Amino acid sequence: MASHKLCMIPGPIEFHEDVLQAMATPATSHVAPNFIPALGESIELLRQILFTSGQPFIIAGSGTLGWDMTASNLVEAGEDVLVCNSGYFGDRFGECMETYGAKVTHLRVPIGESPKLDAVSAALKTKKFKAITITHVDTSTGVLADIKGIADVVRRESPETLVVVDGVCSVGSEEIRMDAWGIDVV
Repeated sequence: MASHKLCMIPGPIEFHEDVLQAMATPATSHVAPNFIPALGESIELLRQILFTSGQPFIIAGSGTLGWDMTASNLVEAGEDVLVCNSGYFGDRFGECMETYGAKVTHLRVPIGESPKLDAVSAALKTKKFKAITITHVDTSTGVLADIKGIADVVRRESPETLVVVDGVCSVGSEEIRMDAWGIDVV
């Protein structure tokens, strides 16, 4: 591979030569015989990464598509959603929820800070929320949220509330234990 300047920003990202080589192969149809074992292996590996025995859904799209799928399938118009907002991506996740008619309450923290567990607990006591969203790693502020702690607070204060994690910048690099921590969506 020819030498080039190293790109060190949240996106686009650098790829190892092996990944570039794999991406240079012809696309595989979803009905091709070799697609089924490749998808099965991908699902099993994702289970290992997320420490879950559940059924992961692999989506071909951006993190915004994941927000959209969550908002359109798990939250009904008029239901309340608590957005733990530590930056730009909390704002965008909230806007996505509002697009589908959710009543969004933002739990905002100062730039560079992560949501505090006592603030999450207090917010959960104000009303019944269908879901709480947390951006695990917000690249706009460099914040790493304590999803384990937040999920624990939710399970204690409001066990019927869905815990939804935006893991775009954390899956595969930060610990996420869906089953043990009671996380419903990543």
